[in-house]
Amino acid sequence: MSVPRRLRAPRQDGAFVADPPLDEAGTLLADNRQLLSVPGFDIFGRSWANLRVHARRAVFEAAQQYLVSAGESVPAFTDTATNPLPILMAGHQPELYHPGVWVKNFALNALARRHRCVPLNLVVDNDSAKNNALRVPVLGGAEEAERTHLQAIPFDAGVDEAPYEERRVHDERWFAEFPERSAAAFKGWGFEPMLRPFWADVSAQAKRTMLLGERFAAARRAWERRWGCHNLEVPVSAVCQTEPFAWFACHLLANLTRFHAVYNDCVEEYRVRYGLRSRNHPVPNLAAEGDWLETPFWAWRAGANRRGRLMARTTENHIELRVGAEAWPSLPRGPESSAPSAQRFGSRPTSSAARGSADSLVASWRQLESEGFKIRLRALTNTMFARLFLCDLFIHGIGGGKYDELTDEIIRRHYGVEPPGFLVFSATLLLPLPTYPVQPDDFRHLKRDLRDLHFNPQRHLADPDPAIQQLAAEKQAWIERQPATRRERRERFLRIRQLNERLLPSIRGNLERKQQREREYEQQLRANEILRRRDFAFCLFPVDQLESFCRRFSAPASLWGMSIASGMS
Repeated sequence: MSVPRRLRAPRQDGAFVADPPLDEAGTLLADNRQLLSVPGFDIFGRSWANLRVHARRAVFEAAQQYLVSAGESVPAFTDTATNPLPILMAGHQPELYHPGVWVKNFALNALARRHRCVPLNLVVDNDSAKNNALRVPVLGGAEEAERTHLQAIPFDAGVDEAPYEERRVHDERWFAEFPERSAAAFKGWGFEPMLRPFWADVSAQAKRTMLLGERFAAARRAWERRWGCHNLEVPVSAVCQTEPFAWFACHLLANLTRFHAVYNDCVEEYRVRYGLRSRNHPVPNLAAEGDWLETPFWAWRAGANRRGRLMARTTENHIELRVGAEAWPSLPRGPESSAPSAQRFGSRPTSSAARGSADSLVASWRQLESEGFKIRLRALTNTMFARLFLCDLFIHGIGGGKYDELTDEIIRRHYGVEPPGFLVFSATLLLPLPTYPVQPDDFRHLKRDLRDLHFNPQRHLADPDPAIQQLAAEKQAWIERQPATRRERRERFLRIRQLNERLLPSIRGNLERKQQREREYEQQLRANEILRRRDFAFCLFPVDQLESFCRRFSAPASLWGMSIASGMS
């Protein structure tokens, strides 16, 4: 595997992380375009370069159609089939994420404008909608830090974990009243969150769509356009309905035995490298059940509220499919899988018969969608397809950047090519909430003082009582003794402990005051941990603060020359 990146979210308010630095994006883009232009593997006789051109055109058109169908304007680009512009791409689930995720869209737009690229954002609607509530910090007040807590306020009824492209709003009235139900949680904040005007845009989408994620995504895009950020955008569900994706997916399916082994080997090596014990991290292995192999795709019937693993096995004439125990339509087997050559995987001449066989397999695969059988990318294959076929540079968040070290190795081993580089970008914005003045160092110093009070009360005596002073002097004498035997050491230990217990009542008041302060510090630090979390939804921030933050990343002049962890505060 390649040298791991040391990626961590910035802790400072207003700071960002970019790896490589943003002023090197142009170099990375040029390197990727050169890498992606060289002859590489083929897909059933179609060259990598040929399929890339087709895939870029298909995703470009799908993005335009998606925005038009949503009633939105389409940003103007001079992209053509003969001279396509480079595509910069990012993506995320259509959820209420934190500002550090959202500003990635603004940086994407700024970088695209600077380098004459098309900014294209993927709406990852193939993921499950696992949450139906917004986590909100509730203040405890100046003297009641222990009451500061997180409150989960539902914006919809029910949690079914359906994929976002299927997840509908269950209770329209409950959904529409969310800002009113949330208002009490904002008491004492000192500012008005963006939630109410943002939710008005979300609710306006109810006339167009019942899909939860689609409402969030459309409202978010409306705010982006108001703040000078106008990107192309396309859902993964639309990408998975394009013909180039079908070629990519069918080629993996026809070569599943090889891909399955490469994938699992890379996952196991990643776990060993990072000391991961969980079988679910970074991703689970692809399963094998007899002659059935798990594919790197999610699948479900249209309208279903659960996605499942697509399993496949190859017979003499067919590729059989199932999801769970449910049998799906079989596909023609397609061309014989080519063994990897010493240079490129699958790079051998393809006969007209084999090409016809591939055409039949691809056509049958695409027919599944029209019959209500949905097959979608999973996390690693999602960015694999995007980076190899759709874009010239992908911009990840920190989590995606860590996972794509694994994707890189799968690309190298399965396709026999060096993967194009990617950029990692994230930022931190904290809610402007009142916090408690205590600092971690204050707590550490107090703990040290308490320990000294407990074990060395003679150092803190304020009582002039001669008897107490005599005890202190006696303890000091025992401390200075140098016992020669084990018995003497034991006697010294017990005597010092006895003297400590007799001295402690003399400093009880001081000790209790510091213990009370310790409890207060613990409560205040715990409250500050809540109040200074970086993962609160963007709609909880005041509009002015959020707009200023996002526009800062839209302005190219403020970005170039920044280092990997430059601050923006």
